[in-house]
Amino acid sequence: MDNNTRNQIIILIFGVLVGASGYLANSLYLWNTSVNKDKSDIAQGLFLDVSALEEFLIDADKEFLENHDDKYIFILGTPFYSDNGLYFSYQRDIFKLDRKLAKDTFMFYSHLLAAERDRKVIYDIQRIGDIRELTSSERTR
Repeated sequence: MDNNTRNQIIILIFGVLVGASGYLANSLYLWNTSVNKDKSDIAQGLFLDVSALEEFLIDADKEFLENHDDKYIFILGTPFYSDNGLYFSYQRDIFKLDRKLAKDTFMFYSHLLAAERDRKVIYDIQRIGDIRELTSSERTR
């Protein structure tokens, strides 16, 4: 093989390696950008979800704290968190976030959902116990 052919083969191989390296670097950059965008979208969505809940939860907490005699507890029929909330859409994706943030997010929503279950039970007990608010069909049960 003459030197000219050998040099052309080396240049061709070098060109292929440079092109493949550039393609790989670009692909990794785009993949990383996409992953970070997904994380950002999840975090932003959950932030908006929690922000929307904040005022309602603070008001509910104030009502419970202002009940000094603990004799009468009135639970609203309005849920703390709806069954189709954003958390249920993002539940599988939360683990993509930072470990501490994901842990805190799961903990917040687990406490919120536990409070929602308790609210439903107390509301049902109140509703059944207060005959004045029951319809005639509910009284016969």
